[in-house]
Amino acid sequence: MTRGMTRLGRVLARAALACALALAAALLPAGAAKAAVEEGAPGAAAPALPAAPDERTIPVAPEGRTIPIAPIDPESTAGRIVYGIADKLEQWVGSGSDNIRLTLEAPIWAEEREGTVTVHLPGARLAGHTAPGPYWELGDLAIAVTPRSTTAYDFETALPAAVDHRDGRFAIGESTLSGTWRADLETTTRLNLSATDIRAFEGAAPGPPKLTLGHISVEDELVQGEDGLWGGRFSLGLSDLAVAGLSLGRLDVAGTFEDFEHDAILAMRRDFGLLTDEASGTEALEEALAPFLLTRWGRSEVTIALHRLSVTDDDWGLSRSGAFSLEQLEWQTEFDGRRDLADIATRITAREPQLSGVNTGLPPGFMPHTVTVDLALKRLPLRRIAETLAALDAQGRLDDRDLGAMGDIPLAYMDAADTSLELRDIRVTAPVYDFRAEGRFNAEPAGIVGLVGHMDARIRGLGTLMDLAMERRNEGMIAAVLFLQGLGRPVFEEGSAEPVYTYELDLSRTGTITINGLPLDVLLKGGLSPP
Repeated sequence: MTRGMTRLGRVLARAALACALALAAALLPAGAAKAAVEEGAPGAAAPALPAAPDERTIPVAPEGRTIPIAPIDPESTAGRIVYGIADKLEQWVGSGSDNIRLTLEAPIWAEEREGTVTVHLPGARLAGHTAPGPYWELGDLAIAVTPRSTTAYDFETALPAAVDHRDGRFAIGESTLSGTWRADLETTTRLNLSATDIRAFEGAAPGPPKLTLGHISVEDELVQGEDGLWGGRFSLGLSDLAVAGLSLGRLDVAGTFEDFEHDAILAMRRDFGLLTDEASGTEALEEALAPFLLTRWGRSEVTIALHRLSVTDDDWGLSRSGAFSLEQLEWQTEFDGRRDLADIATRITAREPQLSGVNTGLPPGFMPHTVTVDLALKRLPLRRIAETLAALDAQGRLDDRDLGAMGDIPLAYMDAADTSLELRDIRVTAPVYDFRAEGRFNAEPAGIVGLVGHMDARIRGLGTLMDLAMERRNEGMIAAVLFLQGLGRPVFEEGSAEPVYTYELDLSRTGTITINGLPLDVLLKGGLSPP
């Protein structure tokens, strides 16, 4: 992937998100509580609205405001919605933004019909704060807003069909963006996005797209329970992605969450500006952690499924100058922070990874068909660790500690909480061998790696691997197989001519590591040979 394409992709992502922010401003109230609509129920009489401005000149905004508004009664239904949108745009891409700015060819204006207010942003453009920074031509934007109560607003719009930049163009086929904004909660409780035939072009000259995406969909829903806590679900799906050196058949992300306080949800959704503003400073750790320290964390579950990934460009960091492909990846994570000590579990399964065009020296049949990693952390004192790190950051003491000392902080808390790491299923299956392991470890500062515990492992097929290594005269692999055979205990199973090598790994509180009852340092010093 060329540097130009990398830069364009980054700018495209920032511009697309900033565009979405501008569109999503339809969800936002005028000065928070001021946006409550008292007479704006469906069917209410429409207030008198100004005609759409005819001249496409850059208007002069009122004092303290960089995004102009056409004359409108601010107490009317349409006026409250317009001022609500303008206020949030000022915060995000107006006078409140340190980087990206929104400019219009004419003031924001609105029209109302049958209880729905359509807000127009004529000739919208996103530009850098310092002229003549990069800009994106978004064109005329229109957002339909329907008040459903004094605090709930339904909205619907479409993404721009084309977004032009001096380095390229971003084109979108059919698209819809809709949802519900709750003015009293300052968040969306429903969000749905669907867009097809997305293409990115580099430069002004016509040519094939540098990026294509067949379809993308986003769904997000929040529901408040009788106890005042929140739950919900979310999903992301995209298909047929192709960009220089990478192609992806499909990606699906789905999740559920429950028993979250509202402030924690806002914390997870805040600071979209950091994604669009490369110049933004990193907030203090204490500030970043504050919403999570003061609220209930709840329970959540996320599943990611990836299908038909292919990488042929080493700029992505996966192919190593060759070609990397993966037929399927499934990743499931569960988190439960409803109690003082949190539980986290994750399971990753990768199927049919392939690496070609690189001379690895490995024999055929060594690349695994399936790799599975299933782990669980139990009784993790996440809140206490976060509180300590936030306090140290507030005192300016984090920069004075080395990485080893920083690691001692969570380890001490984990030891006191009896935190455990469970290796529930570690498995590698290949045509000529099979590896499996399971075990349990507990945090222990005195341990050689900060852990004590036990793991059982077994390898089937070392004899076949040795035959392949001898055939290919691969000295490194021969040495590795000899080492594993020397460490292991051979077990002959009924009906099998080749032994399975088993390993019992123990990490003790004294800092010693033993394999099958023998200290590892003794095994290494004394040399290893198959029994």
